[in-house]
Amino acid sequence: MKHTLINAPAPEPRAFSGCSQAPAPALRRDASAPPIFVNGVEIPESDIAREAQNHVAASGAEARAAAANALIIRTLLIERGRALGLDPTLKTDGQDREETTEEALVRAVLDAEVVTAEPSEAECRRYYAGAEGRFRAPELYEASHILFEGESAERRAHDAIAQLQAGASFTDLARLHSACPTAAQGGSLGQLTRGDLAAEVEDALMELRSGAVGATPVRTRHGWHVVRLDHRIPARILPFEVAAPAIRETLRAHGWVAAAARYIDKLGRTASIEGAVLRLGGGGNG
Repeated sequence: MKHTLINAPAPEPRAFSGCSQAPAPALRRDASAPPIFVNGVEIPESDIAREAQNHVAASGAEARAAAANALIIRTLLIERGRALGLDPTLKTDGQDREETTEEALVRAVLDAEVVTAEPSEAECRRYYAGAEGRFRAPELYEASHILFEGESAERRAHDAIAQLQAGASFTDLARLHSACPTAAQGGSLGQLTRGDLAAEVEDALMELRSGAVGATPVRTRHGWHVVRLDHRIPARILPFEVAAPAIRETLRAHGWVAAAARYIDKLGRTASIEGAVLRLGGGGNG
């Protein structure tokens, strides 16, 4: 059976270009703030205004602060990539959009110089012990139905329930009478989780014991359903062995973000930055 992880921590994005990623800034940058220079290279106010559109903030001044900070980081990384002589191949995303040359350079310098250690099993186990309840397999259930449509659908659904109570085969009745494509599978809806079916059908199924057929048909916008709960698998906490790949990926991502922040901080400390202060927590000042 394939288990689904829910409430598992999502990996952090591997990006430090500042595009659409800065946290809500605490600082502000007025449009009349002095120009910003990074190692003598000016970041135009027009670039800051354009980048500000990618940052969610309480005010335009806060958005400009986050944008300025992001562009300082971007400039530092681009300069470093050029100093290293990197010439990365441009990549495309799932929507066939290609990186710009500068985006590729930012990615390449981070890939080349941000190195992290692989999380150990001991670290993964400590993480699991502290967040065990966050790694869960959801409640699953298997169900079948027979759908009746058109005139006399309710009566025909009641007749089918009577036949089932008298010993008729649910599979045979579904194949003969169901208006749903699942008729070919004897009415089987397969393995489901909460929310997969219409609420009326799901509520009726949840009142049944495994193997039982609903005593009355269920009405939805599709028609009248005769329902059967085939099997129910309770939600449960996943064992460490199942959760380990997701934990390892989360720790890798956290480690990479921390290492990248240290790397950018080091670049900032050796750079000449005028008109703003580099802040890795988001936001710049003006």
